[in-house]
Amino acid sequence: MNLVDTSDLEGTLRRAYGQIPSGVLAIGAEVSGELVGMAVSSFSTVSLDPPLLAVNIRNESSTWPHLAKSARIGISLLAHHQGEVGRQLSGPDLGARFAGIEHVVDEGGAVFLADAVLWMDATLHDSLEAGDHTIHLLRLRRTAEAEIGNPLVFHRSRFAMVAEG
Repeated sequence: MNLVDTSDLEGTLRRAYGQIPSGVLAIGAEVSGELVGMAVSSFSTVSLDPPLLAVNIRNESSTWPHLAKSARIGISLLAHHQGEVGRQLSGPDLGARFAGIEHVVDEGGAVFLADAVLWMDATLHDSLEAGDHTIHLLRLRRTAEAEIGNPLVFHRSRFAMVAEG
């Protein structure tokens, strides 16, 4: 391997970051009677006490400002068979993101997707600007795990599955 200068951000870093597989989250809420949501593959667990999860959102996101208004945000870890759901939640038509996708809206307005591997109910805890993204710390309030199922993985700009070994 040869190390390459990272000054070509659009090429070198995208390829380098694409080598790091991640799960895919659907985050959603009902805001002013409308379902708002997006797919997120840049996230990490942060803390057990308090229970925090970090999601990294592009500063240009037109969806996040709406989600941030909600008292509760639903987080669904997509299952291996939900690649099309991930693509739809990443689409440009905000009003059609939940079209045909089975979901649950709880009493606090958090939106969860059916068939997901994991649900987490969260509130916005803090935010930190970080270059062209903002790191949003979400405080987890409740979780529910599916009995079976493997998560969907995003790797090299494609959806993939976890291989059982």
